[in-house]
Amino acid sequence: MQPFSDIFRPLSLLLGILFIAGCAPGEKREYWGNLYFGIGAYLGQLDLRDGSVSLLANLGDTDIREVDAFGDDQLLLSVLGPVNRKDTYRLMQYDLQGNGLATLINGRHGRYLPGPEVLVYDDGTHLKTRIYGGGAMEQLIVAQHRFGARAHILQVSETEFIHSIDPDSTIYSFDVETRVLRPLPGLSRQCRIDGALWIAARRELLCKRGEDKREYAFVSLGGEVRGALDIPDAGPFRAVAHLDDQDALVLSETWHTFVSRRERNAIWIYDLAKDRMTRLAKNQSIGSLAVYKSGT
Repeated sequence: MQPFSDIFRPLSLLLGILFIAGCAPGEKREYWGNLYFGIGAYLGQLDLRDGSVSLLANLGDTDIREVDAFGDDQLLLSVLGPVNRKDTYRLMQYDLQGNGLATLINGRHGRYLPGPEVLVYDDGTHLKTRIYGGGAMEQLIVAQHRFGARAHILQVSETEFIHSIDPDSTIYSFDVETRVLRPLPGLSRQCRIDGALWIAARRELLCKRGEDKREYAFVSLGGEVRGALDIPDAGPFRAVAHLDDQDALVLSETWHTFVSRRERNAIWIYDLAKDRMTRLAKNQSIGSLAVYKSGT
């Protein structure tokens, strides 16, 4: 595991100049709110005003694999760590107000749908939902798969999510109110959920396309390509959060130094209205997915 001190270590090598279309010197937009992310055992908070990072929690020998929203003031953590001397996937609840941490159930890839209060997760062989709203808790099995296969899950509305399970690239949608499971062949031909974001205001998925995955495109659930980010080479970038009230994206960039091949990271904000990128922080990693809270 990378030491936490390495995450904040300043750059010691001079990096080449990165040319991004639309990056205009002297023009800087102010952003607000916080991103919450997990790196190893550490839960962190990134301030979008200045790129500063605060440590919220240290889970010791437990590794944070994914972070999702869990209501207004809580986070849903998918973690891997020892339970009775055996590494176990668990879903944990973190209270942003009181800094409390509690285990919910065993499972991974946890997602939360706020409308009907649904917990979506994978138990290792099944993709399941637990429906808490409207009375007694009800559990549904959405899909069955081979042991250990990785599930990719994205919420697309308060009652609906899309998912795929490796190695099958087919994307399915499931609505917890109608209980309808349907394949999305058009979207499956264009996108992969891993590394994708749902942009609610556009009702589109932002995903990488092409064999070399160097274009970030906006694609409807029906598979219609409706535009792309103005980035000549999106290969080193990964979209980690959508700032829905600021019409902007947060992208992480990963590259390796020329001599030592050490991994380096940077955080960028992409203004969707102006097709313009601004670097927020350098030598900072925030994992593969982050949760945005506006703080307003």
